[in-house]
Amino acid sequence: MKSQVDPDEERKILAREKKASAEHFSSTLKRHTLILQKRDIMRKKADEEMKKTIGHLLAAEGLELDDSDEEL
Repeated sequence: MKSQVDPDEERKILAREKKASAEHFSSTLKRHTLILQKRDIMRKKADEEMKKTIGHLLAAEGLELDDSDEEL
């Protein structure tokens, strides 16, 4: 036997579930955006460190890093 739910109460429940779903989606989207931003920052730092290290190694050999390929 199925229990009867007041239509007004059912609307309230559905509205709460819809709001909770929207908040969950929003927080998940924010979290993923922050993760991607952090990944990009870490990748950029790693690239800068690699270029710096290569520059130091080339300088130790008396050579220079060709800057013409930067900012493509």
